[in-house]
Amino acid sequence: MEKIKYYFFMIKDNISHKVANYRAQSPERFNKVVRFTAIAMFLIFAGIVIYLVFFNKKASEEQQSNLVQVKVIKVAKQDYTDKYTVMGTIKGAVENDMRFEIDGYFAKYNYKEGDSVPKGNNICSLDPKDALTKADYAQSKYKSENSAFMSAKERYKVYEDLFKMKALSESKLYEAKFEIQSTESRVKAALSELELAQSNLKKTNLAAPSDGIIAMIIIKPGEYITPQDVVCKFISNLGTNFEVDIPEKDIQKLAVGQKVKILSDSYPDREFDGTLTDIAPVVNVRTRTSNVKINVSNEKGELRSGMFGRGTIYLKELKDVVLVPSDSVISLNNTTFLVPVVVPDSRTPGQGFVQMRPCVIGDKVGDKTVVLQGLNIGEFVVSETQGQLSDGAQVKYLEVSPEEEIIPVEY
Repeated sequence: MEKIKYYFFMIKDNISHKVANYRAQSPERFNKVVRFTAIAMFLIFAGIVIYLVFFNKKASEEQQSNLVQVKVIKVAKQDYTDKYTVMGTIKGAVENDMRFEIDGYFAKYNYKEGDSVPKGNNICSLDPKDALTKADYAQSKYKSENSAFMSAKERYKVYEDLFKMKALSESKLYEAKFEIQSTESRVKAALSELELAQSNLKKTNLAAPSDGIIAMIIIKPGEYITPQDVVCKFISNLGTNFEVDIPEKDIQKLAVGQKVKILSDSYPDREFDGTLTDIAPVVNVRTRTSNVKINVSNEKGELRSGMFGRGTIYLKELKDVVLVPSDSVISLNNTTFLVPVVVPDSRTPGQGFVQMRPCVIGDKVGDKTVVLQGLNIGEFVVSETQGQLSDGAQVKYLEVSPEEEIIPVEY
């Protein structure tokens, strides 16, 4: 150590001595050298400073450009409605093909097509001439047979008294008794004929099975018809259905009792309330769809059978819940779920650090998932990323609204 100090001071003294001699021998030249050396040192120092500043800025820019860019949404409680859009046809809850039960010539309609008909009122009728003739004949026959029966009963009483007085043989009494039984059988047969004739007379009128409307008139007056001929189509006012065909892959989303809103082109500014009442238990093998019936409130009869309609089935309604995009939920197993949360860096606006937050999740609705625990109101959840994320990773983030980020799925 002492030897190093010795050489250092020896070199220092030697240089100082030579500089002093050079300065003494040539002062002007010495000053020029000093000035040149100072300028050179300044330029070298300035260059180093500029290089370091430029290098650090470029390194910082490269570091920022290497940050993963993400979109985030702010955690907030909200309401959510999962909807399913359908198209279908309005139909009467009960549509009847009206037929007469007996043959005959068609006489007339009592109502026009589209008229409302109260329950029990006669829609139309057959020519009753033949039925009236048969009913009158049956009535006369019944009266005749009934009179014969009453006479036989009176005769039997007289014969019975004579037999007690031994003024009549027992065989005659048996004959009178047999006559009562015979005439009684004929009375029953005549009564059956009368009831049938009267029934057929009633069947010449076709009554409305319930309150409803005549949808279509088919048979014209004067035509001969049989029970196989449809006279008219009658739609009951027992209710109105909105019928749709649902693809088999979507059937599991529907359930009896779900609320439905229905729009018709005939009433573009009105919504009709409905309730899903029936899901067909079979799938059409040709179309791979199942028929679904929705009962519609149609008290004024504004919706008519055959109208086209559009409906919105409300699959699920949630109130005051936290929802995040389902793609943001990372499943480690069936019980552990992580949601990437961005914690803003207060020193650098627009940048932050990722926290892989364990959460308790609920139902999945559409393209969103309910988060029950783990997130705080106002935090930022990653909804879209352009790279891989890990716990603690630094990212650049852009806040978007849930409406911008997540487009509702139209089924």
